[in-house]
Amino acid sequence: MQILDGRLLLSATDLVNFLGCRHATYLDLRDLTDPVELPERDAATVLIFEKGIEHEKRYLASLKARDVSVVEVPGEGFDLPERTAQTREAMRAGAEVIYQAALVVPPWLGYADFLERAAEASTLGFWSYEALDTKLPRRAKPEHVIQLTSYSRLIGSEQGCTPAQMHVQLGNNERVSLRVADFIHYHSIAQRRLEAFAQQPPEISTAERCNHCRICRWSSRCEAGWAVADHLTRVAHITRHQIRRLWEGGISTVRALAALPAGSRVPGIQPDTLDRLRHQATLQTAKRDTNGNYVETLPVVAGKGFARLPHSDAGDIFFDMEGAKFVENGSLEYLFGFITVDDGEPRFTAYWAHDREAEKRAFEAAMDFIATRLEAHPGAFVYHYANYEESALKRLAMVHGTREAQLDDLLRRRRLVDLYKVVHEGVRISDPRHVV
Repeated sequence: MQILDGRLLLSATDLVNFLGCRHATYLDLRDLTDPVELPERDAATVLIFEKGIEHEKRYLASLKARDVSVVEVPGEGFDLPERTAQTREAMRAGAEVIYQAALVVPPWLGYADFLERAAEASTLGFWSYEALDTKLPRRAKPEHVIQLTSYSRLIGSEQGCTPAQMHVQLGNNERVSLRVADFIHYHSIAQRRLEAFAQQPPEISTAERCNHCRICRWSSRCEAGWAVADHLTRVAHITRHQIRRLWEGGISTVRALAALPAGSRVPGIQPDTLDRLRHQATLQTAKRDTNGNYVETLPVVAGKGFARLPHSDAGDIFFDMEGAKFVENGSLEYLFGFITVDDGEPRFTAYWAHDREAEKRAFEAAMDFIATRLEAHPGAFVYHYANYEESALKRLAMVHGTREAQLDDLLRRRRLVDLYKVVHEGVRISDPRHVV
């Protein structure tokens, strides 16, 4: 989002943000005329950005290694009109690939990683272009589709026809090709909605927690505002629907929710759900008032919470895995760690991996370790926290085509115990930032 020659220009990223959270777009628009200083990006965000650039550069190098003719549109030191003119010139000349193409059809602009020449004729000549973007994930995501469809529409305006396909070069070097026609109508509606919003934004906008928060540059600002306002969104595990129903019932803060008398009713919220939210708000309010930490043990229910825990056994295993997301050709599970207790002494057993082949060997060794331990201790279980370990084991068995029978036996006999579920269903805590 930028102002050029007095006119607002919108990008594919702006459209993705708008679809994720209209309040973020409201803040972006306000920032154009009244800029605010935001915190620097955290180390994880910087790392993701750097890895994304590395992936893009590797793909560029692979094109050159195959003797593909690439026209690189310069960025630094060149303004937008210069970049769009050079992109247009390269398209008319029939360049095989155009890198860092700049495309503008007001009020929209786009910077496509790559334009690839296609055999279909256009107003350019006996050729046309399709967009390709490099992305770190191993699967194409909705935001990638929105972004590529934006580029495809801009390309279509330059060459007189909409591209047939658009492409994503994923982090594992797989290429996903999508039909532009499958998405362009939804994309047109979304664009018109953003244009209308940008032309006449609301006078007031209220932040609400949503999935977009995890990637939004305004998230820290919203969090600070929620803390000052004692906003209901800070109540652990509350939903947007529940917040709206509480607002309609005259309950607008965490403290007001905590002060509700037992047995109160709010239309649209089940009594047991309201009671849970009230108890959670009470704990969080107590922490805010005293700066102390509070834990409430929940009633035991068959098959839930602490009732999930089997009897302890001398052969029990405590299991943790660590993976690296941003390695070449996808994520790598680099550590399989086990804590066991023998003769009263804890013992740590680790299997490490630094490449794909070592990952397979480490996975096999880890599965064999579990099988051997459970065979020696028939009453033992494997404890882990959250579903990462179980999901990763399933994926590794499929990817490497090994130890499927052992994993199936482990799952059928329900020998994996997720301690996250135990804690989540067994206790309630007072810190909204570290909810279980």
